[in-house]
Amino acid sequence: MGVTISGMTGRGSIRHNNRSFSAANIDRSRTELNVTFCQEDLKQVYHQVFDEALAAYNAKKKKTRDKIPDYYEHIRQGKQEKLFHEVIFQIGNKDDCGCGSLDGDRAAAVLAEFAESFQERNPHLRVFNAVLHMDEATPHIHIDFVPVATEQTRGLQTRVSMKQALKQQGFTSLGRNMTEWRAWMDREKQTLVELAQAHEFEIVSLGGGRKHMDLPEYRAAAQRLEAVQEQVIAADQELADLEKKKKALGGTVRALKAAEKVQVRLDTIQPEKTLTGAVKGVTVEQVEQLKAAALRGVQAEQRAKEVEAENRRLQGMIPSTKEKLREAQAQQRVEQENRRLRVDNEYLQEQLEEERSFSARLLAGIDAALDYLWEHLPEPLRPIIEKARQLISVPDIQRPEQKQERGHSWGDMSL
Repeated sequence: MGVTISGMTGRGSIRHNNRSFSAANIDRSRTELNVTFCQEDLKQVYHQVFDEALAAYNAKKKKTRDKIPDYYEHIRQGKQEKLFHEVIFQIGNKDDCGCGSLDGDRAAAVLAEFAESFQERNPHLRVFNAVLHMDEATPHIHIDFVPVATEQTRGLQTRVSMKQALKQQGFTSLGRNMTEWRAWMDREKQTLVELAQAHEFEIVSLGGGRKHMDLPEYRAAAQRLEAVQEQVIAADQELADLEKKKKALGGTVRALKAAEKVQVRLDTIQPEKTLTGAVKGVTVEQVEQLKAAALRGVQAEQRAKEVEAENRRLQGMIPSTKEKLREAQAQQRVEQENRRLRVDNEYLQEQLEEERSFSARLLAGIDAALDYLWEHLPEPLRPIIEKARQLISVPDIQRPEQKQERGHSWGDMSL
């Protein structure tokens, strides 16, 4: 049996993963079969990992405004990095590895091995929540982690950075089509493939990724994809039915044409008229034959007309059905292209935010340097510093407004 390996990412919901609330697609009778590998409080993980580096960073800052009181809040309110990331992995689908089936249980065993070795493979991705779900259509695992970059020269020595964390694990960007994230995800999928093959699964394909979709967005996208697939299936079935009807009608037409060749031998009937004009010499049997022949002729003619009309109708429907099929396939390709464009757009947005953040920090550094010169240079030189301020025009750095906790989430499970 051939199955597909799927790996996804999105905006994570820890409450959903840990079943603090129930979604409509959850079978509560199977929730007790879920397996929790790791479940830690995210704020506490931030304190454990970053407090020492935060203290060292703040000790170097003279101005209170330059210090970071709480690194968790600093990342939550910022735009450059996310509090945490989530990945979801799955083997097969509800048809070949559904929950409750033997192959579903085998798939769950593979996913458990994968989860247990995830932290060892990824020392710079601090896992704080990992759950295997057995109460939905197909077994799948959610892994939530904080990317931790160490020995950094900018900002905290130990800080949150997905790009730098993956770089320290050996993954470098080769351009938009192969970012650090994609290279790392390919490695993780390959690891899952090898574990699945060790359990005698035949892997036929690797499912594509879907980036940063919350649960309502995912459901809407899944419904659109399912609708397109249903249209394709319906069009294929309709086309097959039309071909069958065409063949059946062809046989009927041939039978009617053969029937037309069967005629009553009327030359054996030789009627004679009497003096009064009546017909003699025609038996009752011959009259019945004439009636039957006339009736068959009328029926055959009517049936031929009906068959011809139905045949024309069906012939006219075939191009329409083929057009529907082409449109459904085109729509499916558009959906796939839109998903790829969303991935590329997010990557560009991340790069833009990183550049903006760097510019802001650079201007803030210049501002601090001018403050220092103002305090330590002789007063006659202060006009020069003031002139420099006017030329550079350092803007005030405003803290962003408080936002909701962000992270990656549950993405596509139609895989």
